[in-house]
Amino acid sequence: MARKDDGEPMGALIKRYREDQGITQRELAVAAGMSVGALRDLEQGRTRSPRWGTLEELAAVLGVDQAQRAELTLAWQLDAGLRSRQPRADLRRRRPAMFPNGARVNVLGPLTVWRDGALLGLGSARQRAVLGLLALHAGGGVHRDAITDMLWGERPPASAVAEVQGYVSRLRKMLGGKDLLPASGPCYRLAAGAGQLDLTAFRMLLSQAQDAVARSDLARGCDRYEQALGLWRGDVLADVDLARDHPAAVEASCLRADAVLSYAETALMADAPARALPRLRELCGRDPLNERAHARLMITLAAAGQQAAALQVFTGLRDRLDAELGLPPSPVLAEAHLRVLGHDWSV
Repeated sequence: MARKDDGEPMGALIKRYREDQGITQRELAVAAGMSVGALRDLEQGRTRSPRWGTLEELAAVLGVDQAQRAELTLAWQLDAGLRSRQPRADLRRRRPAMFPNGARVNVLGPLTVWRDGALLGLGSARQRAVLGLLALHAGGGVHRDAITDMLWGERPPASAVAEVQGYVSRLRKMLGGKDLLPASGPCYRLAAGAGQLDLTAFRMLLSQAQDAVARSDLARGCDRYEQALGLWRGDVLADVDLARDHPAAVEASCLRADAVLSYAETALMADAPARALPRLRELCGRDPLNERAHARLMITLAAAGQQAAALQVFTGLRDRLDAELGLPPSPVLAEAHLRVLGHDWSV
């Protein structure tokens, strides 16, 4: 559906994106944390200027791409006027900011923060680590002692409490106030929804994928897995040395690996195994001794008609296991090898 010259209304865009995804109003409202009535009012044009945070939540649930996000941003500017007296034609000509209001924290790769369309500098290595740790525990609290342990280990300086308070205070100002980074005694919490934190959006999309598969909507499940994995730009907190090996970061990485395997299984059930091959190859490249991942890659390659390539994956990993660990292939890998030889890749 082409965009109208005078700018398609914001509510109409939300409705179009929702219907394209095959999502009901109730499903979208629940996932975005709003009432069905509020969503209905927005789609029907009775709500003309919702908070940008609400729109971000909806965009995250719908998995909009960059072009759609720009389209939605422009519609928000036109409908709300962006508190501006500029003519509508001037607003249409202006390139909309990707995040015109509020902050967005990204941890699925190098740590970045955008606010009001601008990329922010995040300060010292320790201050960056504090934000990274809070983001990994978004929605829950992180005790000041846990932050101190991450920053200094078993020998914190006498000034540790004051320094942590200083880091949090500066981050709070950077992110726009107490709403996003409230404090409760010695605990701190990043109150970021799916529209404000990529890790939250990732978890939400995974849940939607699992729900779709449970309803046997395999095509939508594959779409949601792909959208979730597309949020990753590298290893979690790749440029934050103090936090990237934290147990919470490891947990997020394991969740990513599990999502790739679930995506591959879903694609196989949907008779579209090739869809998941790029993600599987990427996972095996990151973890060259991961036998579960390589076994799934073998089955997926064979199902996609690439039996020779599947057998090469087995040979390569078998040789690496022998050379680096002195171990034979595990039963998981051996079973995948037999299935490829026997042309059996049923789920």
